[in-house]
Amino acid sequence: MSLSERPREGRPSAYAIASEPLRASLEVAALPWQLPRALRALPRGDGHPVLTLPGYGGADGSMAVMRAALKRQGYRSHALDLGRNLDRGEDRIQSVDDALRFRRKMVGLIQRRLEHLYERYQQPVSLVGWSLGGVYAIDVAQSMPGKVRQVITLGSPFGDPRGTTLFNVMRRISGSQVPLEGQDYAGWCAGAEWRTPTVPVTVIYSERDGIVSTSIARLQNDKAIRYRKVSASHIGFSHNTRAVALVAEVLASASATQ
Repeated sequence: MSLSERPREGRPSAYAIASEPLRASLEVAALPWQLPRALRALPRGDGHPVLTLPGYGGADGSMAVMRAALKRQGYRSHALDLGRNLDRGEDRIQSVDDALRFRRKMVGLIQRRLEHLYERYQQPVSLVGWSLGGVYAIDVAQSMPGKVRQVITLGSPFGDPRGTTLFNVMRRISGSQVPLEGQDYAGWCAGAEWRTPTVPVTVIYSERDGIVSTSIARLQNDKAIRYRKVSASHIGFSHNTRAVALVAEVLASASATQ
């Protein structure tokens, strides 16, 4: 059964949802004294370019710690430079069809940014995407495999969007009157069908994620994907010491095999 045919997935537990803000605060507070030690234990990078893609509602600052850590490890880390990842005006999302159009628009913009970095460095670029940024990264990698070195995602919602805590919240915020029945969930899930084995992919997920359920944090064709589990909140993922160090570790291990 493909992801697009699977039934509606469950959401995160009530505890995971309620504890998100507290756990994220603790992750941020622990970062200054935990992360330097974690990074010192890892091999240095090979200097190849890395592009970070923030989650929905996030701007480049939300992944500044990630970029600083990767720069410290020897990579050429870059921000997306597209402003806040948020639907506005004519891009307002009120249905899954609207979300798909916004997703395609963002992917087109990221493709242009990737082209610029590829031309600048004359080598493929690694993509690190948090939450919805990871979904974009997968789309971009499948459309431009020759210019993507590898993809690393953090807590990304690949499956049925109803498996996220924010699904109903966003409907209320946008004032959506579009019935849940009959929307194109299969169209959204189709992007989770990984068809590009030449690009290594590592999916980092958390069973304590209060926004994205574990059941939708996986890509189809599991045999071609590496999965790594961490204990992290969703909103604190890019400031979680283990998650940041794991991204650096995956980049280093892939560099050693190039």
